[in-house]
Amino acid sequence: MIKRKTAMNKQMVQEKISARPYKGARDFYPEDMRIRNYIFDVWRKICNRYGFEEYDFPIMEPFEIFAAKTGEEIVNEQMFTLKDRAGRRLAIRPELTPGTVRLLAQRYNEIAKPIKWFMIGNNWRAEKPQKGRGREFYQLEMNVFGIEGVEADFEIFSAMIDIMKEFGAKKNMFKIYYNDRRLIRALLNDSLKLKGDTQIRVRRIMDKRAKISKGEFFNSLYEFDLSNSQAEKIEKFLTSSLNSIANVIPEKILKRNPGYQAMLELIEMLETNDLAKYCEFNPAIIRGFDYSDGLVYEIFDTDPKNNRSMFGGERFDKLINIFGDYDLAATGFAMGDYTLLEFLRNWKLLPTLSTETKVLVTVFEEKLSQNSFKLTQDLRSEGINAELYLEAVKLEKQLKYADRKGIPFVIVQGPDEAKKGTVQLKDMKSKTQKEVTPQEAVQKLMQ
Repeated sequence: MIKRKTAMNKQMVQEKISARPYKGARDFYPEDMRIRNYIFDVWRKICNRYGFEEYDFPIMEPFEIFAAKTGEEIVNEQMFTLKDRAGRRLAIRPELTPGTVRLLAQRYNEIAKPIKWFMIGNNWRAEKPQKGRGREFYQLEMNVFGIEGVEADFEIFSAMIDIMKEFGAKKNMFKIYYNDRRLIRALLNDSLKLKGDTQIRVRRIMDKRAKISKGEFFNSLYEFDLSNSQAEKIEKFLTSSLNSIANVIPEKILKRNPGYQAMLELIEMLETNDLAKYCEFNPAIIRGFDYSDGLVYEIFDTDPKNNRSMFGGERFDKLINIFGDYDLAATGFAMGDYTLLEFLRNWKLLPTLSTETKVLVTVFEEKLSQNSFKLTQDLRSEGINAELYLEAVKLEKQLKYADRKGIPFVIVQGPDEAKKGTVQLKDMKSKTQKEVTPQEAVQKLMQ
């Protein structure tokens, strides 16, 4: 019996639980939180500058709000779902837009319009973790509701550019590529005369064109009974400029197409405000969301080593219709922290971020600890972020602790300073120190 218990105890010791987070999720240690807070602070700064208001909602939503319009790849392959005890199907949100529109539908008649809202929220997608992409990520969502004109789209473009500039990005580091779903409909519906279901399938294949060969692309189109000439026209569309698009879609169709006309208006506004240099028409921008119904756009990192889409947005005027017969024009974007952080690191734009603690108060010896406690409280009452070292150990160890945490100043009060009512204020960066009164230390630390 004793041997059996011993064997069981050994087995229990061996079966340790892994300390790693769930695959694709992240732990945020203090140094990681500094970076996350920096990103969030910049996001909020620009949103507040533009007069947007912050909101929030639960991370779990009814499955149906995503199944209706989010897109089959996310819904069928990437969404985390579960059932509650009453059998209701729920989803851990893979994006923010449907939940945002749900909030608006819930109080549609109460909220003053136009609406300018932003949110920073956590999302989950069950996709393969890779460089710059995980299963768990944060997004900034910034939307304008209630404005049908391109003025709302221009406001969003201006905000995206200002966010990138606030992070230190120059115009050669990123590019906003834009297109319009209504222009795609002009190709597939008005020009090629494809049926509704076929249009949706072909559009999804068009969205994947950059990731597959021309042969694979054409073979995929042939599966939907498209002719070779139709496939060639789609291929030509995807490589057109705004000036040459009339060679693919007849000009008489373009002139009456609201998407084409809206882009011309937007371009004029961008040029007038010296923002056109950040933007370029690209008919290969499709977006994978089924609710995209107008202008679509994606922001690319121009670094050849990381030439990828970082984030994007669209018009989604009709998404609110899944909740009822509402009328609410909508446009906006979502920017993820994962891809943004990779961009900042690649371009060396991430600043050195140290602790928010301004000063460490040391404990020179046990009998002086009450002096250190009092001094720390006095500093904190003045609004200074002060950390107290909580035990009397060698001063060298306390200084190493401050240096390792990046605390810029250290206060030391030994027996001699205690008798005189002074302290030694040590600058950890310059490695200099000065004997000052506690009041002088406060003044220095408040600078």
